This record gives sequence, structure tokens and C-alpha cells, in this order.
Amino acid sequence: MFDLAVLFHVEMQILIFFGLGALLKKQKITDSHIDEFLSTLILNLIMPVNIFLSFYRNVSVAMLQKSFLLVLAGIIVVVLVLALSRLLPKSMSLEKRRIAQYSMLISNGSLIGLPLIEGLCGSAGVVYANIFMIPTRILSFSSGEKYFNTEWKPAGALTVAKKFFFNPITLAMILGFLFNLAQLGIPAGIDAVFSSLSGCMSPLALLLVGSTLLESGSEKENVSKDIVEISVFRLIIAPLLTYFVCAALRLSTPQIIAAVLVNATPVASTATIFCRKYNGNIRYTSRCVFFSTVLSLFTLVLVSVTMSMG
Repeated sequence: MFDLAVLFHVEMQILIFFGLGALLKKQKITDSHIDEFLSTLILNLIMPVNIFLSFYRNVSVAMLQKSFLLVLAGIIVVVLVLALSRLLPKSMSLEKRRIAQYSMLISNGSLIGLPLIEGLCGSAGVVYANIFMIPTRILSFSSGEKYFNTEWKPAGALTVAKKFFFNPITLAMILGFLFNLAQLGIPAGIDAVFSSLSGCMSPLALLLVGSTLLESGSEKENVSKDIVEISVFRLIIAPLLTYFVCAALRLSTPQIIAAVLVNATPVASTATIFCRKYNGNIRYTSRCVFFSTVLSLFTLVLVSVTMSMG
């Protein structure tokens, strides 16, 4: 039986981190230079370590073989969302359109979804969720520049391949899976350091989001129509789409619950990190993350209860 206390506990932690980040910025303890340093640190060290451990500990060949249709479901959902994101109004600027596309595609499933999934399905559900998130993780971490760098332009296949495979996050995914496949252990000391660094991922990312929320901007932009629409898509339409895809593939109930809850979570906090790195529209991005997170306080209750009763 699903415990709503799990949901409220996770959401309260997120909002507290947001508040602390905003307070640090308001008290001038942090500034734009510190925000930039944090985003660089997360992207080049903490996030790669986090991803390495995720693939090293949670995703094996045996699991992939047993959950092939779950990976296929993840790919189909990604393709469908990418197609739907092309329907965004042409009146949006290219910068906001790319941010909106990333926000529609990438959820905060790792941070918010996994505790809820564990409450509904146990540890097996967490494994299913990690497998389902493989396509979106690859796309998220390898395409950040495309969505947030306003100077990004399509390059040749060789250039794209080099950027993809030599990206620290891509290397972390590949190495994590290879270590898992070869059953190679890592020394206890290194494992402990990696675990400590990985544990910093969520707190630092959320503090960064909270800090960027105080960037200058009008009150009207805080709840602009397109931000509301992005949040509704991320929290309601995306999980519904995921449910229909998983049901069509006849996945098991625990697999469906895991996949749906992953895609019922708000815009990923990594959006703010990538935006900060590439000097994008941090004000707009942070509003998308913040508003979708607040709205998820209500939508996640509905989705979680519905799935637990299904």
C-alpha cells in the first residue's frame, strides 16, 4: 500500500532546498559566479560520478534482457514527446522553445520518482525505473548543449560523435555499464568517495535552482501561459502517454507503475544546471523547474493514488 507520507516528505525536502538556495542568494552569500562554479562542478564531477554509480550498481545485462520491452517503451515515449514538442507555437523564441522541449522531455524522476516507486513497488520497482530512464538519461546528458546553448548549430556526424562519446557524462554511463558487465569491483575507498560525491548531487542541484529563482524578472513571467502548459504536459500528459505505451506493450503492473511515476515528476533540476553552464535564459528555466515542482505537489498525489489502486 502506497504511503502518501513518502510523497509529502520528498516534496517538502525539495521546497526547503529551494528556500535555502533563495535565502543564500538574498543574503548575498552566493552570487552568479558561485552559481556558475556549482553548475560546472556538478556537470563535470558530481553528475558523472552519480551516473557511473547508477549504471554500475543498477543496470546489468540480465536485467536489460528481462526488461527489453521496458527499454523499448522508454524509447517510444522519447520519440513521441520529441514529436509533440515540435508542435510548440512558432511565436516562441528559439531560446525558449529549446528550453520548453527539454522541459517536456526530461523529468526529475531520479530525485522525486524513485522514493515514490520504492514505496509502491519495492526495490524491484527502482530497478525498473532505472532501466526505463536509460533513453532519457542518454538524451538528457548528451544533448544539454543543443537545448541550452543559444549558439549551438548542427555539426557533422564525426563532430557530434566525438562530443557525445567524450562527454564526461557519456563516459560515465559507458564505464559504469562496462564495469557492471565485467563484474569489476572498485576499491572500497574509491567506492566510499564516489558514494559521498553522488550523495551531493540532489542537494546541490536543488540549492542551485533555489538560488537562480531570485534572478531578476517580472511577476507576470513567473506564471506565464507557456510555463503552465509545459508543467501540465510534464505532470499530466507525459505520464498518460507513458501509461498507454506501456499498456500497449503489455508490461507488468510494477513496470508500468515505475515508468508512469518517473514521467509524472516535474521538470528536471538539471535544466537549470545546463542553462547556467551555457549562459541561457536562467530566469525562464528556473521558473519552469520551480512552477512544475510546486504543481507536482497536487498532481503526484493524484497519479500515485491512481496507480496504487490500479
